[in-house]
Amino acid sequence: MAFHGHGMGKWRRGRSSQDGQPDIPPLKITDKRMAEWFVHELGPHWWRLAIGIVAMAGSAAADVAIPWATGKLIIQKAILERHMELLPHFMWLAIGLFLVSAVLSAARMNIMHQLGQRLTYKMRTVTYEHLQRLGLSFFHSHSTGDIMSRVSNDVGAVEDMVVHGTDTVLSDSLRVVFIIALLMRTNVTLTLISMAPLPLFLVGILVFGKFVRPLYEKVRWKLGEINTKLQENLSGIQVIKAFGREGLELDEFNRSSGDYMQVSIQGIWYWTTFFPFLGFLTSLGVIGVIWVGALMTQTNPSIAGAVTTGAGVVTVGILVMFIGELQQFYGPVGNLLRVHNVFNQAFAALARIFALLDEEPEDLGKEGGVELVDVKGKVEILDVSFKYATGEEVLKDVTVVAEPGETVALVGRSGAGKTSLVSLIPRFFDPQTGVVKVDGIDTKEIRLESLRSHIGIVLQETFLFDGTARENIRYGRLDATDEEVEAAAKAAYADEFVVNLPKGYETIVGERGVKLSGGQRQRIAIARAILKDPKILILDEATSLVDTEAEQMIQAALETLMVGRTTFVIAHRLSTVRKASKIVVIDEGAVVEQADHETLMEQGGLYANMYTRQFHLQQYGMTSGLGADLAEEENEDLEQGG
Repeated sequence: MAFHGHGMGKWRRGRSSQDGQPDIPPLKITDKRMAEWFVHELGPHWWRLAIGIVAMAGSAAADVAIPWATGKLIIQKAILERHMELLPHFMWLAIGLFLVSAVLSAARMNIMHQLGQRLTYKMRTVTYEHLQRLGLSFFHSHSTGDIMSRVSNDVGAVEDMVVHGTDTVLSDSLRVVFIIALLMRTNVTLTLISMAPLPLFLVGILVFGKFVRPLYEKVRWKLGEINTKLQENLSGIQVIKAFGREGLELDEFNRSSGDYMQVSIQGIWYWTTFFPFLGFLTSLGVIGVIWVGALMTQTNPSIAGAVTTGAGVVTVGILVMFIGELQQFYGPVGNLLRVHNVFNQAFAALARIFALLDEEPEDLGKEGGVELVDVKGKVEILDVSFKYATGEEVLKDVTVVAEPGETVALVGRSGAGKTSLVSLIPRFFDPQTGVVKVDGIDTKEIRLESLRSHIGIVLQETFLFDGTARENIRYGRLDATDEEVEAAAKAAYADEFVVNLPKGYETIVGERGVKLSGGQRQRIAIARAILKDPKILILDEATSLVDTEAEQMIQAALETLMVGRTTFVIAHRLSTVRKASKIVVIDEGAVVEQADHETLMEQGGLYANMYTRQFHLQQYGMTSGLGADLAEEENEDLEQGG
């Protein structure tokens, strides 16, 4: 069963407050909605819940009966009334009650904790599944650390509520009800005296919840900030060390941790002040019972220690029973109050999870959308304008058409919109105006999984998983055989270094491929794309991180791969795109030139100027190391519009 957030208001990150710290985003998630989710999720497990409640009732009844057996039977009947022949029977009864309580408590805890783990598992997997369905725009606007905090820390807080809180609420509530019923039946006056603090308890709970819930929400957000900072620093550790900024980052991390500590200390102050005060109220109830009960027994100091009042008979045994029952009573009441604190923390965490689940998932295409078959590979980008969530327009009325099997090169200065344009083809984003078509079909009409199954992508920033070299290549096609994996590696010129790794194809490459060089990671990524064997290929600076010799080998492999495929190539080395069927020059989000290499050179426009300057610098760079350095600097300058 999926989570639903229809009709719920969205939250947006607030502006910074006067102290420069980001405000906590308001979460329009009601307690009623979260409680309804909780009840709904328990529904399919009603039989487990029923067995657990029966075990709870039996265990609670046994616990309540133990003080009764001790006070009225053992102390009063056997000892004070001198029926010692009954003592063994009463003792065996007490032992039996303890045994029943232990067995049923074990059954209750086992059933309820297993149920809690099942619900927590469901929440964690549903949350992760929803994350996978969100578009890239969501991940561009939310920090990775905060997202991780919701899936791990926030789900963990909910787990504490489900596993421990629910069990405590149900079992201790039954104990409280049973004890009140038994005490009222025994003596109304003493019962009313013992229950006198309860109204203050209830008022205290309401006041405490009002103050502590917003604070716990703030705690969750501050923890998310810590995770964000930690994730960012670990990912950028090389840059931090290269610039010697360990001290700066430590100060920033200490600041985030300090903020979290201060908010947590405030929360600790609340509950450490509140609960001892409630404990004091509890002691007043017990003292009142002992005081009044003692006065009642002294009015008739018989051997049985009994006195009859309008409220019932009070004996020493009954007084002992009352004290024992009150210990049983205020223990569960105290547990319920502490669980109320757990529920406040969990509901604050659950609200953040629901806010995530309320995010609209990526449009997977219309129900019953088109399934691409016998793909030819024609791609049409027609009158497209596009801007990111920041509002900056990066593409303006762009039209590019690639016929099946054509190679279209996209060139232009850095930030011109080349990567944004190719991102529209697999629908990482949708344009605000215009249409993108594959084989004449609007990509919005195509089932998203089907569309992307026919597109292979090699990005400039290569990402490898923390697995083996073989697993990373096989990611392109999971059912590929070892022979096919190795053939793809050979085609990408990756086999030559993979076989020399400590364990060959079974070598763990590390997180993000950290154990490989940039060029090696790039060749693994190219092998992954080759293995997928797509009809449409997108190469975004695919050879930017390899040396000249490796680039020549990979370029030869890519040229073989491009045969029969529609290919979009983004490259800053213009010499690599000369053979493209069509070169599209993009400047400030608009297409300014579009033709083959020879035609563009004849036109003498932006492309011809960029190509000529780059060619001459590379020629000069061949003659000296200084020239090579100048060529690289000028290439960067050209990309940035210099």
